Amino acid sequence: MTEFAPVPDFAQGPEIPESGFVVTDLGGGVHGVTQGMVNTMFLVTRKGVVLVDAPPALGDTLAAAIGEVTAKPVTHLIYSHAHADHIGAAHLLDQRGLKIISHELTGEFIKEAQDDRRPLPTETFSGRRKELDIDGVRFVLDYTGDWHQAGNLFIHLPEQKTMAAIDSFSVKNAPFFRLVFSAHVPAYFEAMDQLLEYDFETVVSGHMSLYGTPEDVQTNREYIHDLRTSAAKALQTVDLKEAAAAAKVPAGNRQAELKVWMDAVVARAAELMPPWDKHLGGTDIFLADNLNAAAWSLFLD
Repeated sequence: MTEFAPVPDFAQGPEIPESGFVVTDLGGGVHGVTQGMVNTMFLVTRKGVVLVDAPPALGDTLAAAIGEVTAKPVTHLIYSHAHADHIGAAHLLDQRGLKIISHELTGEFIKEAQDDRRPLPTETFSGRRKELDIDGVRFVLDYTGDWHQAGNLFIHLPEQKTMAAIDSFSVKNAPFFRLVFSAHVPAYFEAMDQLLEYDFETVVSGHMSLYGTPEDVQTNREYIHDLRTSAAKALQTVDLKEAAAAAKVPAGNRQAELKVWMDAVVARAAELMPPWDKHLGGTDIFLADNLNAAAWSLFLD
């Protein structure tokens, strides 16, 4: 049975009550809502509510969470990206008059998926940036690259100094496996630099119970750079033929050679990683997966 290190106190969020959610006032009319594993945010305007994503893990409780703050209807829904774990409860919202906004690539993914849980956006944009004025509140939607999925957005509320960067990282925790399933690992590294160029005080990152700060982004940036540095050193020192011989790979089995070589690279990289358990929770859980992603990217990209 696999044993995991306990999650340090600094990496744990609030206890989730029987309601199944916790609502947090993030300031300026913005509120975060989480059920422990996922989180998102909404903004109350003069006329209604602008919601970012509709995660199925929150499901029907999302309406109750918003109802704790306001009785106003949800008038706008912004899709951060197309993944069902973040927008798969969008169909539960009242669709009458609801404006659903996304990048055009997100709209294409949803159309191809033919998933009734994810209604098609009513408004899309192409290119890098879309600025919205919703009831006097400025929203900046930026598509800076495929750091998670094509069409993924940074959603910036400049006056509120708040960001939604869904699936970018896990606040005070190590990244989920394969660097948060990055579609393009170099873009994931670039995304941390890009995030730090925005003027914000709070970032909503899509998973777990905590909301972050620029310092949390910087911590994640330093951690993933240690991953890449350790993987690079391991690639320089682990020989494919030697790894295959040590594992007694049958002659001519090229795929097996590649597999045991990368396993050896990851094992060596794990030995080279500086200790991070005092700064991030869960560093033991997906370390091998993330080193594997970093090593393959260095080898191929």
